[in-house]
Amino acid sequence: MFVIGASNWVLNSPSGYYCCVIAKFDSIAEKRNKTMNTNQDLSAVRDEVFQKIGRNLVNFQKIELMLKHLIANGQVSGYMSEFQKNQEKKVADTRKKTMGALVGEFVETTFQSASASPEPTAKRTEPYISFSFSVEADADFYESKKRELKLLVDDRNDLIHHLLPHFNPESLDSCLEIRDYLDQQRERLIPEYEYLKSVIESLEEIKKAHAALIFSDEVEKAFELGFLQQSSIVQLLLNISVQKPRPDGWTFLSVAIQQIRQILPGEMEQLENIWGYQTLPDLMEASEYFDTTKEELKNGGYRWVYRSKPALAYTASYQLIQAITDTTSKTNKTDDWTSLVATVKHIDASYSNELSEVTEKLGCQSLYNFMVKSNLFEWRTGKGDGIHNICYRLKQS
Repeated sequence: MFVIGASNWVLNSPSGYYCCVIAKFDSIAEKRNKTMNTNQDLSAVRDEVFQKIGRNLVNFQKIELMLKHLIANGQVSGYMSEFQKNQEKKVADTRKKTMGALVGEFVETTFQSASASPEPTAKRTEPYISFSFSVEADADFYESKKRELKLLVDDRNDLIHHLLPHFNPESLDSCLEIRDYLDQQRERLIPEYEYLKSVIESLEEIKKAHAALIFSDEVEKAFELGFLQQSSIVQLLLNISVQKPRPDGWTFLSVAIQQIRQILPGEMEQLENIWGYQTLPDLMEASEYFDTTKEELKNGGYRWVYRSKPALAYTASYQLIQAITDTTSKTNKTDDWTSLVATVKHIDASYSNELSEVTEKLGCQSLYNFMVKSNLFEWRTGKGDGIHNICYRLKQS
């Protein structure tokens, strides 16, 4: 089994032969142990690599789930009856999106100033809920976060799609290189994971407060009051009060009822079913928009009269809008745009009392401010500053 260098040396020196065999045996055993240690090191490092691949994959999946949660819950709206269904649909749609699409949508919808939610196009018949969550960020933070999340997507794609072709599991050097790469990848991943986790915590706190507010008795009453005030019957009552008043500013309720029956047939008969009030005066009182009173008649009977509450400045507002509309029709150009200066001069000359009442009771600082708040007009600004460069027209239906 062992190769002996010289047979005569072996014969003459038995002890030397023994020593030579032992020396050769020790040398081979040492090489074998070294090979075994190398194989053991390779196996251990290779197992560590596989563990770290799994670790990073799980962390990327956690980040993906965080992004889906933020996108699905960050912005949602709808009528009360469809709100839950809308949210479920958004969750389902978000599940189908790739990591890159999720990052893009998260950046574009989260790092921006809160904007007004789109209004429902149909006539409102029930509470409409809109929830929007955004993170205040300056341009530098926005760009850096956009860049960091893009690198995160690249890292994830590299791990999923490009790692194996560069990995030789039979090479210790390759295993060591991949192990170090996976550790560095994890170090880049951790800050984004922690950031998204903090954003979700903020979102959940806001959602809890939002839910508590929405389903409180106060908000429920506010919803009901808001819909009643915006209802067709209340708006018609307001218009009749300025179109058919007595000289003292009060309007006969009987006149209003006749108009309601003509314009909103069936509404009077459905007061209780629709709004829960047995009589029109009860509904008007609940709307908080009207003063109502009974006037005694000579025959012992009585009649109802009403007016809009003075604090609404509704009559003054109505008259101003009519005056602005008349001015627009008389002075506008062929493109339907009217100079604000011309309208201001006309209102100051003929409707100064109404403008004063509106500015005092409604907090409008100027005619321009009142017109903007009315949401009835479109605006165009020319070159330069000042009122002389502002034009308006009625919104196109």
